[in-house]
Amino acid sequence: MRLSLFEDHLNTLSPLDWCAAVRAVFVFSGSVLIRDSNGKSHQLTEHDCVLLEGSVRLEGAAQLWTFELSRTASSEMTEEQQSRCIMSHDVGLENDHSIIFRMDRVEFPQGMVTPKHGHKGPGIRRLYAGRLVAEIGQDVRRINQGDAWFETGHEPVVGKNIAPFSGFVRAMALPADLLGKTSFIPWNDEEAAKPRGTQRTEYFDQLVIV
Repeated sequence: MRLSLFEDHLNTLSPLDWCAAVRAVFVFSGSVLIRDSNGKSHQLTEHDCVLLEGSVRLEGAAQLWTFELSRTASSEMTEEQQSRCIMSHDVGLENDHSIIFRMDRVEFPQGMVTPKHGHKGPGIRRLYAGRLVAEIGQDVRRINQGDAWFETGHEPVVGKNIAPFSGFVRAMALPADLLGKTSFIPWNDEEAAKPRGTQRTEYFDQLVIV
């Protein structure tokens, strides 16, 4: 199973037509009208997000960040998919009939530092505002607006906001028994006692068949 992040720049003169796939479309900027094969439509503006599973047509002017689950390997993506791809990672779960696809937004107030923590599953994040310093395992990196990164969930992570405000969107692939449950794992008792401090907005937490 792979989780991929794609970027598309939609303009009013060239609608996009996508075949069926399990995907979350996040609007980084602009607005988009999405029509599915059943006649249902979604009007999205900046920082809105929707889960889609069927074929769709997209119209408008927007920069779109799309997180997609697929049973094809990253190495099997088409040239067109590769040209749009920001990041793609294997997330396991090949033997699971259905999995949870969870999409949310995490926001940091000024000066916020998260407790050291892990997660109960892997995911891709992308910063839509601000700037962070992230400790992931033994590595330290600065994350700027537009940067994306992958977390397995197994490494210890600490995030520090170094801007007046920062926020990222996150797509995770999780085992079915975590439906409605947190994926957050404090690294130890000392870290568990620290305030989380971030503001989380959930877009969806959905069992899907890929």
